Amino acid sequence: MRTVAALAFLSIANFALAQDISNPQRLMFVADVKDPIIDVIDLAAEEVVYRISTEMPVDHLIVTPYAPILIYASTSRRTVTFYNLRSKEIANTIRLPFTPRHLVLDTTGRRVGVSDSRNGGFALLSAYNFSVDFMLDDFPATADVLFDPNDVDIYFSDNAAGSIGILDMNTQRVFSMPVLDHPGDSLSSPSRSLDGRYVYVANRTSGEVFGLNAYSKAVYKTFRNGNSPARPYTTPEGLFLYLMDETSGRFSVFDQQRFEPWAEFELDGGANLVAVGRFDRLNLLLSSQHRRYSIFDNIRRSIVASGELRGTPIGAQGSADGEAAYVGFADRAEVAVVEIESQQIRYISATTNGASSFVVGLTNNVCH
Repeated sequence: MRTVAALAFLSIANFALAQDISNPQRLMFVADVKDPIIDVIDLAAEEVVYRISTEMPVDHLIVTPYAPILIYASTSRRTVTFYNLRSKEIANTIRLPFTPRHLVLDTTGRRVGVSDSRNGGFALLSAYNFSVDFMLDDFPATADVLFDPNDVDIYFSDNAAGSIGILDMNTQRVFSMPVLDHPGDSLSSPSRSLDGRYVYVANRTSGEVFGLNAYSKAVYKTFRNGNSPARPYTTPEGLFLYLMDETSGRFSVFDQQRFEPWAEFELDGGANLVAVGRFDRLNLLLSSQHRRYSIFDNIRRSIVASGELRGTPIGAQGSADGEAAYVGFADRAEVAVVEIESQQIRYISATTNGASSFVVGLTNNVCH
């Protein structure tokens, strides 16, 4: 009996090792919230096909869509690790002088911006070379940075200065676009329009949402959407700007070309997460505070479906074709697959305790 069990275990182990996980575009990666593991999900089969063992629990995950490179971070160890998906081996681990609380991939998939929203510090990493391009120890405390599509500028929120900062990657110089009369208010991370012409940021203390002209460096438009605005979202086709108030539940849609109101209503409990469907039409609206979801139709300008998920989301990402959205949960060992057009929901078992972070290899994420 022991011989049979051992052979069965060996067969399973060999099967896992034989799995090809070198194409990130067909995969999802889910890090466990407690255990040092990352589950690799085949999106076509909708099942875990490989488990990566790490030296520590993983806090953040990103993956390059055009190369077999997974990048994960540990805040306790202050490390960023590059994992080669083709060889299934660690390519390099970088120890930083600050805590990597935020990791953002640039628009080309070649660079990673790492920042610390508590104590400051910034590093620009080369995803393909597994190395540091440059590091700024005196960089202001900021959450997710925003890469501009021109592959030169990096935008960030500077609460202490009350401004949107611009880091020139070529010169490593920082410029400021003032937005607050009272520095110290809480600014959201910036978002941008598809063409990079406008940058949006919400003042989470007073409720305004600012639209800044990236060329003139001036506030072009000020929106008011409540008292607790979430980070603004812009859609992949560049048509709409979404503003959400997490307290009142107010959800406003603006035509991004003319800045005219398109739709407005209130969501039960509010939302701060969006996954966008095909042609910017159907949109999945979620909250990291509760399990309720809504699907908004931009053509009908109304909510066409709503309900509850099994867990509380930590994030949502759309598939490359816009047909599905993937939702990770910190309190359940599974990931939801939401078919946006049919409103059908399936669940994929993954991790053992729930997710600390998850990433889809190639998504149609909003312009963050």
